[in-house]
Amino acid sequence: MPLRPLTAVIATVTALLAATLASPAAVAAPGDPAGVARVSAIYALTAPESRTGLIDANALSLYTSPTGALTRDLDAVIDTAVAIGIDPMILASIRVLGTEAPQTAIDWLERLEGATNQTFALGYADADITVATQAGSPTVLTPTSFDYAIDPARFATVATDGDADTATPSPTPSPSASAAPQLPTAESLVAWDYTVPTIAWPVAGTVMASDLAVIGASGFTTTILSSGNLERSERGQATATVAESSTVVTDDPLSTLFNEAVEAPTTEGWQSTVGLLQAALDASALEGGPAGATTVLALDRGSLGSATKLRITLDAIEALPSTDLTPFSATLAVPPSPATIVERPQTPARVASAASLLATEASDASFATVAQNPALITGERRLRLLATMSTSWNTYPGGWGSAIDLYNAESVELHNAVRVVKSSDINLFADRASLPVPVKNSLNQPVTVNVLVTAPTPLLEIEQPSVAVTIEPDSQKRVQIPVQSISNGTAQISVAVTSGTGVPIGTPTSVKINVYAGWETPITVALGFLVFAVFAFGIARLVVRRSRARKVRLAAEHTAVDTPEDAAE
Repeated sequence: MPLRPLTAVIATVTALLAATLASPAAVAAPGDPAGVARVSAIYALTAPESRTGLIDANALSLYTSPTGALTRDLDAVIDTAVAIGIDPMILASIRVLGTEAPQTAIDWLERLEGATNQTFALGYADADITVATQAGSPTVLTPTSFDYAIDPARFATVATDGDADTATPSPTPSPSASAAPQLPTAESLVAWDYTVPTIAWPVAGTVMASDLAVIGASGFTTTILSSGNLERSERGQATATVAESSTVVTDDPLSTLFNEAVEAPTTEGWQSTVGLLQAALDASALEGGPAGATTVLALDRGSLGSATKLRITLDAIEALPSTDLTPFSATLAVPPSPATIVERPQTPARVASAASLLATEASDASFATVAQNPALITGERRLRLLATMSTSWNTYPGGWGSAIDLYNAESVELHNAVRVVKSSDINLFADRASLPVPVKNSLNQPVTVNVLVTAPTPLLEIEQPSVAVTIEPDSQKRVQIPVQSISNGTAQISVAVTSGTGVPIGTPTSVKINVYAGWETPITVALGFLVFAVFAFGIARLVVRRSRARKVRLAAEHTAVDTPEDAAE
């Protein structure tokens, strides 16, 4: 990555100023508080952008292969002084696969578990915290359920012969029964033994005072802010209190130099950049008070696949007499100084897009009340929402737009899963009858709906305007609505569907009814006469046929009597 000219100039000027102002006493030996900067580094370990909220087995196999993105990232930071922010989506994606999880993913997770790095949790899918809060979310968004993705077959265990009772021999062997599977919970899927708990890490330079209030109310004890997001008197201190919120501050200029050194494509470029970084760290050390300075360096979000110089950069920082690499938890333990927030809102376009996503999710949650188990719908939609709001899309702005379009298109498809099937015109001849209203359920679980029928016409009276019905998965049912015809004519009835809680499902449908009032009696009489005529005709025909048969028989008998006499003559 090429050096940023303005940053390099600022760092050089800062270093020269520090050299001018420094006295022999200002440069302390390593470990002395005064004149020593205690430096911590943090990194967000995330997966490439996703739209589903869970990484499938094929993608996990690719990411955790020897040359995969997650493997390269872990190789870069494992067992260093860098504190790792872990995306819980990676943990859940591996664990929810159970016995079907790729072996490379299981091995990768074991490596991460054995790392000596300090760890803390990122938001699920590293979703952009402040774009949601500024769009109106009253809380930091988190997963609600993973039930839709849990397949018991992936967690079934087979009982061994040792589990059977061997005291009484069985005359005939029987196959071992499968033990009840131990299914994971939402908590167990994302559980981790974090060394630094309840940290929120919004995107740098996107935080407002209102965001800090929501983050604190959501249970987070500390928020990571960038230095450009705060105004503080103690610039040499990385912890600060904003109103009632505890924060830890990453140094923007130093983090920029740190990232450029880590990603330097050549040795010469690295040497140049790390020299600027060391000079800037020397200057930063002088800004600390009697307890010394504290500095937090943040690695850029995203893959460290090309960051081959992280370890030697950390060694170069540690080699400075004025710096000392410190665990992130130790930096957090330093008493904070007061600071004020510098409002850095998200762009109006991003906030508007996030607001549309939140509105879509709320609409989907209302629709889910039609289902037997709404969590199977809302849990999946929340995970997809978090994935759509992932910070990884910031690298691909156009990709984020397509992810939003897909999320909204999936919502439309979901709402169309339960609907009234459009039917042809209905002819109503009886004074009282039942109108058949077909309702289709394309979901993979039963739904219970109320079918509401209204007839804004005096031609037809709906005797039972609301009928509740349960429809099985992937099936269709005809709901019978009792009606009474009043007079002849054409009526347009409106058919609507609601959930059991009264939430409208889809849009009302119009059905044309041709009403023939009073035709029931004439038609019945005509049908009765027709039946009578058919029976009368059948009886008459039978009588005629029997009469003919009798005449034929008598004629035959007469012929039989006359024949002997003729023979005798």
